Amino acid sequence: MEPQRPRSEREATCERDVRAQLFSVGGAVVFALCLLLTVLTVIAFLSSGQTMVQQLIAVMLCGASWLYLLSSMTERLRLEDHSVIYSSSLGRTYRVALEDLEEMLLVHQGFNLERGIETIEFRKSGEESGERISLGPCWHRHDLESFLHSVEEALNNPELLEEVR
Repeated sequence: MEPQRPRSEREATCERDVRAQLFSVGGAVVFALCLLLTVLTVIAFLSSGQTMVQQLIAVMLCGASWLYLLSSMTERLRLEDHSVIYSSSLGRTYRVALEDLEEMLLVHQGFNLERGIETIEFRKSGEESGERISLGPCWHRHDLESFLHSVEEALNNPELLEEVR
């Protein structure tokens, strides 16, 4: 576990526009799985013992894995007009307004496919549960932390972010 840096050092690295990257630990794992599925698909077509259904399944799995990687590595978070905007090339765009924000939670989910690898939850005052943004595997943790610290800075509230691992 990395020791906490002093607050002034963290603030110096704040970002207002961050992107997921292929060259991350999760990105490398998904990329390796894509390559493996591609090789298995080629083998399925080159071997004579495979049926058409097996080849179709291999193509579908291979295509889906490459699409997931593409979507994951094009994720982007921006702080704009007092809102956090999440976008991805193959996914929907989400806008989370930051009015009355009480707390932000950055949760590492592990390889939880239902909620993503990292989840950011924005809790507003007076609400039981907050709005969630689920992120894919291609994020660097320090980029997310820098971005969320810039949200704290923009709202002039240094105690908003809570991290859960």
